[in-house]
Amino acid sequence: MTLQVIHHPVVDRSLKYANTTLGRDKVYKGVQFFARFLAWYLSRINYDKETIKRLNSLKSTIASSRKLMRTGKFVEHLQQASKALKEKDEIARFTTVGRRLGYTVYLFCDSLLWAHSTGVYKFEQIKKITEIAYKFWIFGLTSSIIHCIYKLHQNGLKKNFFEKNSRSKNIESSEKISSIDSEVIALRRERKNLTRQLLQDIFDIMIPTTFLGYIHLEDGIVGLAGVFSAIIGAKMQWEKVNGAK
Repeated sequence: MTLQVIHHPVVDRSLKYANTTLGRDKVYKGVQFFARFLAWYLSRINYDKETIKRLNSLKSTIASSRKLMRTGKFVEHLQQASKALKEKDEIARFTTVGRRLGYTVYLFCDSLLWAHSTGVYKFEQIKKITEIAYKFWIFGLTSSIIHCIYKLHQNGLKKNFFEKNSRSKNIESSEKISSIDSEVIALRRERKNLTRQLLQDIFDIMIPTTFLGYIHLEDGIVGLAGVFSAIIGAKMQWEKVNGAK
């Protein structure tokens, strides 16, 4: 019985997912922001202060761990920004480069924040570094949101074109019909992924904009936004690793 559980396909897929850095990060992010929401909620109902303190400690510990996991990842985004320069579509190129460069600076500063918080090196201008990190995070997310909206618009135009052709009486070849149907299915899959990414970015952008005071949201709302973002990201990563079902 124990061996059956250990070798169950769900366990295998879970281990495969957990073996990816991004997969683990999404789980940690979900726990971090749920702890943030729970601490906010319990403080509003005047719950035990020691419990709230533990939740805040958990939130801070996970946040620091996630920063360590992301150390050096800014190089990957810089490489992706360089590759995106070859994109022929100007809007897609600018928004992709903007997203990647935004994340490059954000994650670089994020590494400095981790070094400061752990005592590896103390920066005198840590407040300024924090502001720069969050501003470039907003820049990256804004670029990504614009990119998703643009791509969704293009996707809709292509999907309408192929669906219109599939209903056309001029198309008699079964191979052509099959090819068009395949294109429509691919476009639907792309639209699904773009919609998810857009929602994730919208939830994520609430975090830095609230921190910098651009918008004013309760800490619990920010916590829930982080949880929803983590769930969407985890779902996307799960399907990337194990395949969509």
